[in-house]
Amino acid sequence: MAVPVAVHSGAPAGLPQLPAGAFVAFVDEPATRSRVETEVALALAGHAPLHMADGGFAAALEIVEWPAGLGGLILDISGSPSPVADMAALMGAVPQDCVVLAIGEANDVGLFRDLMGTGVADYLVRPLGEGLLHEALAKALAARSRELELRNAQAALLAAQANTATPGAANDVAPLVVACTGTRGGVGATTVAIALASMLGEARQRESLIVDLDLHYGSVMLALDLDPTDALQEALAAPHRVDNLFVDQTAQRKSEMLCALGAEAPPQGAVALSARMEDGAVGKVIASYQRRFRQIVLDVPRGDPLMQRHALEAATDLVLVCDLTLAGARDAMRLLTLAHEVAPQLRVHVIGSGTTDPKKAPIKLADLERSIKQKSVCQVAFDDKTVAAAINAGKPLNEAAPRSPFTKSLQPLLNGMLAATGDAPARAGGMPLWSKFLKPKASSKAAPAGAGA
Repeated sequence: MAVPVAVHSGAPAGLPQLPAGAFVAFVDEPATRSRVETEVALALAGHAPLHMADGGFAAALEIVEWPAGLGGLILDISGSPSPVADMAALMGAVPQDCVVLAIGEANDVGLFRDLMGTGVADYLVRPLGEGLLHEALAKALAARSRELELRNAQAALLAAQANTATPGAANDVAPLVVACTGTRGGVGATTVAIALASMLGEARQRESLIVDLDLHYGSVMLALDLDPTDALQEALAAPHRVDNLFVDQTAQRKSEMLCALGAEAPPQGAVALSARMEDGAVGKVIASYQRRFRQIVLDVPRGDPLMQRHALEAATDLVLVCDLTLAGARDAMRLLTLAHEVAPQLRVHVIGSGTTDPKKAPIKLADLERSIKQKSVCQVAFDDKTVAAAINAGKPLNEAAPRSPFTKSLQPLLNGMLAATGDAPARAGGMPLWSKFLKPKASSKAAPAGAGA
């Protein structure tokens, strides 16, 4: 015997906390409303509740944010002067897998096709015959189920292809999440982060992902000549929705072993985005991307302490790019203290900035080391012309100029990370020539890029 479905009523502004899969109906016409309460409740029996909201289609259009797990909507559009345009706007706001059934008075094939083009599952003309709504909803739910199965199968196939392209990628190398940040603005942390991500990918022969966590003023995508998207904001706002398919579609490929993810959100939305980010959002998103990428480099914004904290909690390593000034030494001590408090397990790598000539810097690297009571891993070479040329070419510096002083100066940092994870140290300039003859051909191929590549 089917479990009876609870039918709630209320104004749209007071939508209750509905469980995942719940349906909401905006139908005011008495006969149609009665039919919805009977047949939709029967179709959903034992699976999800039905909420009857007052106000009709106009009330539905006023709702700005819908529940993330909303299962479906039943909408009476007969009172709308422009039903297709209104429906298109609504479909852009509801969750992706929400089933939408429209009910109206016009028996118009053109209207039916236009509504279907917006993503509506079906359009029914009232008065509704007995069983018509039940049958339409059953077909829509079955179609959604098939779509979800197909999507999951596609994601599984893409994951299998990724593992096939890089044999043992899921298990044979230790995961790395490197947070890279500078003690001051303009010290070259982004340039170092991009180069390090590329060098790690080449050395470990596994795809790397660089994530620009500066959602408003980040420059990773600009430096790599890639188009920023809003995928990262969406992921941070709803980490539970990041599945394998989302990962494959949003990671943009730059080269065989390097992909990137970044945004250029308008600064006006900074407060709203921060309010929507839940605790641990960065860690959850990074964990989802680690199903595909064994090393992820986070370009962490210096001016966002909240994002810094989230990134440090998610990281295994911290690369601190230090400016050779008194302010740089002071902020290095402050950031190291924060790292110790937030994530004491972090492996910390201090490096000197290469944006100014060390010979002309206000303090020496040795002075910095004494101030922070920690040895540096390396001093990045001052190589401004090569850096500028690589940025203009839209390439990581180690790929644009593999034999440059900048690339060679990062080798101790790379070798230290590889040693910490049990990998063999890489030679300057890339993998040894003889290693290419020992690796299977498949290992040199990268997994197919997603739709966003």
